[in-house]
Amino acid sequence: MSTHSDDVWLVSDLHLGHRKVSELRGFADTDAHDRVILDHLREVPDGATLICLGDISVRRDGDALDLLAVLKAEKGLRMILLPGNHDRVHPMFGLDSVVEWTPAYRKVFNVIELELQIRVGRWLVLLTHIPAPEKVEDPYLTPALARWSARGGTTSRDGFDCTVHGHTHSSVPVRPKNVNVSLEATDLKPVSPEQLEELVTRAVKWKH
Repeated sequence: MSTHSDDVWLVSDLHLGHRKVSELRGFADTDAHDRVILDHLREVPDGATLICLGDISVRRDGDALDLLAVLKAEKGLRMILLPGNHDRVHPMFGLDSVVEWTPAYRKVFNVIELELQIRVGRWLVLLTHIPAPEKVEDPYLTPALARWSARGGTTSRDGFDCTVHGHTHSSVPVRPKNVNVSLEATDLKPVSPEQLEELVTRAVKWKH
């Protein structure tokens, strides 16, 4: 799937209702964490496109979808999901899970795709959840996840100027030809079109 970034906002690794991530982000409980995350998402302009690069929750899919449905209705958003390794519609969970969870996810997300390409300024960008392991340090990568990474199995993905990803929970937003939009790298806020272009340009033009 291909689109343009003029009215696209990005976010990744919401982890709504996830106690451990809430604590690591400095919150006393998941309710406080979720309120802050959702309040930041309300800063997205009405009617915009919000792309989530995966991991809306961990084993709390239904609760997270309910919260996001309210947000979508309030803001009139078009919402797209690139499933992460904790989203039960990801094919890594198998056919039964995908069949069970797809109807609920479809009520919230207009589009569900593993990856998509987007034009950011003059750069052709790949959006995905898991980055290429040879490009980005990923403490959560396992052999089971590596097959779903941006390297596309055994062969590195060619033809893109930059990859935008989540998953790592790193606070470092830019590496050579890679942009990390995990909430830890974005001050817990979604990334605006202007911010995205600035980050991608830095990643493409990276100099040591």
